[in-house]
Amino acid sequence: MRKLLWVLFAAGMLSGCKKEEASTPAREETGMAAGKGPREAPVEAVEDFDDSKPYVLTQAKLDAYVGYQRQVLDAYAAMARELQAAKARLVAGTVDAQGKSVGMAESMKAIESKAESEAKARREAGLTEEDVNRIGSLVMDVITQRHMAAMLDLAGELEKLEEMQAKLKPEQQKELAPQIGAMRQRVEETEKLVSVRRVHGDANVDLVLTREQDLMRNYQEMLRSFGGKAQ
Repeated sequence: MRKLLWVLFAAGMLSGCKKEEASTPAREETGMAAGKGPREAPVEAVEDFDDSKPYVLTQAKLDAYVGYQRQVLDAYAAMARELQAAKARLVAGTVDAQGKSVGMAESMKAIESKAESEAKARREAGLTEEDVNRIGSLVMDVITQRHMAAMLDLAGELEKLEEMQAKLKPEQQKELAPQIGAMRQRVEETEKLVSVRRVHGDANVDLVLTREQDLMRNYQEMLRSFGGKAQ
């Protein structure tokens, strides 16, 4: 069974979500209480699903996923801040009363907090693990292709190539024609998301495009969070 990574994302992060069994099972309460050992907490049941079967996206689930994705991004930002602070304490060699590294304990706590926040956001959005994985995969495929198409500006490159062809002699134009034809086909397939539609279906892709602006904004914020470039 394929497990979606947020960071193919870079994820999946702007998936969305790792399947929660991939790491520590989601808990209602996890971590270390101050001055105490690990607390026992009810373990959330892990869902089993077959992602080879078609998934039917609905407007309600897509809207819920956009909100879920927003909360997850906030959780990642909070974790990044906490890890940065923990790193500073780790480098400084700060220890607690028992002589244990404060920075290391805080780093583990920040990671656990992020996992808890993801699970909480999913439950509040009314989405299952299958929902966030399947929608995340779909959204990532659509948005990454739209993002790359904008960055590469294939349509603009095709226009330049056609303008250059128009200035050539007839025999030279004929020689360039196959390249222009291939470029035109590539532009058309990219703009129409042909390969993505083949995998996820027209209805699902068209529905995702209704929230393209919000999803693209989240995707670009995710790239910035992980040190990537967003345009």
